[in-house]
Order: sequence, then structure tokens, then C-alpha cells
Amino acid sequence: MSEVTVSVIIPVFNAAEYLIDTLNSVCNQTYQNIEVIIVDDGSTDASLELAKRYDDDRFIIAKNKGKGACAARNYGFELSTGDYIQYLDADDLLSVDKIKKQVEILNEYENDIIVSAVWGKFISSKTKVIWENHLLNKNFDPAYKWLSDSWKGNGVGQTAIWLTPRKLIEKAGPWNENLKINQDGEFFSRVLMNAKAVQFCEGAKVYYRSGNANSISQKNKFSKEKAESLLLSFQLYKSHAVSLGLLDKLKEGIAQNFLMFMYQFYNQFKDLVAIAESEFYSLGYKKMWPVGGEKFKKISSVIGFKTALKTRDLLSK
Repeated sequence: MSEVTVSVIIPVFNAAEYLIDTLNSVCNQTYQNIEVIIVDDGSTDASLELAKRYDDDRFIIAKNKGKGACAARNYGFELSTGDYIQYLDADDLLSVDKIKKQVEILNEYENDIIVSAVWGKFISSKTKVIWENHLLNKNFDPAYKWLSDSWKGNGVGQTAIWLTPRKLIEKAGPWNENLKINQDGEFFSRVLMNAKAVQFCEGAKVYYRSGNANSISQKNKFSKEKAESLLLSFQLYKSHAVSLGLLDKLKEGIAQNFLMFMYQFYNQFKDLVAIAESEFYSLGYKKMWPVGGEKFKKISSVIGFKTALKTRDLLSK
């Protein structure tokens, strides 16, 4: 069997402070049959110049001015030729054998599974990483059970943990360029709904840089535009599940997302909360259940979820 190619797709916007570390973590991979596709999205710092310093024929550097990270990822995928795809943000890092270990697993299966990894957060030095010990760090068969467990509060993923067969991405479709937040959650929800299984690779690790002010998720974190986009991503979860005949399997987790939206935004965006409430009941549930912090859940279990939300809203004024 010939060695497969892995395409590492990196959207870049004003990441000069971190980009060298990220690119080094890719170039130093023990698995060397890779192509590195860097899509600069109109950086005004030295990001593009730093990327061009690499004298490496595996690099493809392209421009995608001002269209956003999702559009950059889609463009990077169009330019890619790899059998497997590694999405990586411009400030995150891969362990030196991350790709090699995941390729070894993928090569044992058909192109209908996806491989996950361990991930942890760090701020300035990866030696001070805090690993996320999620209940998601295991195999899932079928793959949609990963989504169900995540949506029910048993952990979250991170963009770079996945190594994904190209054919699976082609089946799931491109990144949604209209979303302002939770783009990775929505994209990988489609991938996982279309995958047969998730294989967890304990030896593969991703270092997620926390506290980067230029991160999309950190900008205008609680703006109404972002809240609308978050709600839309949850609605898309539902529509994807319906289209693939998985709604009965996933509706509890989808309902949990709508309840968490209500919990998070009840005293800010009442119109959006009303939509989330309607979406919850459309799933066939007659009664809401407690979500949120432990103290709030205890109160909700006594007086009811909506009453607890209203009480919290009054006390905050």
C-alpha cells in the first residue's frame, strides 16, 4: 500500500505572533507525506511573510482576502489533494506524532470512520498544558453517539483533534460560511452524522492556545449577531439529523442545546430565547429539564426551569 497524503489546512489572519510555532509543529511531524495549505485571509501583520520564509515544497500559500476562516478552510480544501484532512488553526500545535498515529488507525479502515485525539489548553507555554479528560476520549460506534454524549454535557471537541478522510468531508459538505460562531461544531456534526464510527487515538495530542484575543470565538462573544448564529447552528443540528434519519437518536442532545441557549441568553435576547423554546417543544418534549450550574439546577428541580430563569432575571436587575 502506497503512503497516503495528509493535507494540513491552516486559515491565517493576523497570527504572526504564533504562526511559526504552529508551522514548526506541522513540519516536524514524524509523518512526512503531508502538504501544508496556508490560506491567508487578508492579514495586516507579518503572517504571510513568515509563511513564505519556509523553503519547503510541501507548502501551498494562497490568499482569500477578508472572507473569513470558514471560507479559507473551504478554499484550502479545494486546493488540497490529500487522502486525509487535518484542519488546524494558526495558533494551535500538534504533538510530533499526532498525524502518524492517526494515519495508522485510518489505514486499517475504509474511508467512513474518523479519528479523534486528546486535547488540552495552554496560554503561553505548551509545557503548562491542562489536558481535557473528557468522557469523549473513547471509541464510538456509531459515530453519532459522540455528538449525543457531547451535547448532553459529557465534553467538547476541538477542531484539530480530528483526522478525517477526504471522502467523508465530500459527503458531509463544506464549512458553513454564514455562521459567526460554533462553525466547527456545525461542520463536524455533519461529518460525524455521516461517519460510521469514531476511533480514539490516545497517543495523538493537540495543544489549544487559550486566551488569544484574535480568536473568532473571543470577539463580541455575547453580541446578538453571535447569539443568532449560535442558535442557527443548533437549528442546523436538528435539520441535519432529520435529513439523515437520526432525529430520534439525537433529539435529547439537540434539545439540551436549546435549553442551554435559553439558560445562557434568557436575560439578554428574549426574542431568540422564544425561538429556542419553540424549537425545544417541536422535538416532542412536554416538559423542560434543568441545565446550567449545579445550584441553578437544584432550584429548577423544585420550581421549574422557566420559573428559575425568570427568578434569576429579576434578581439580576
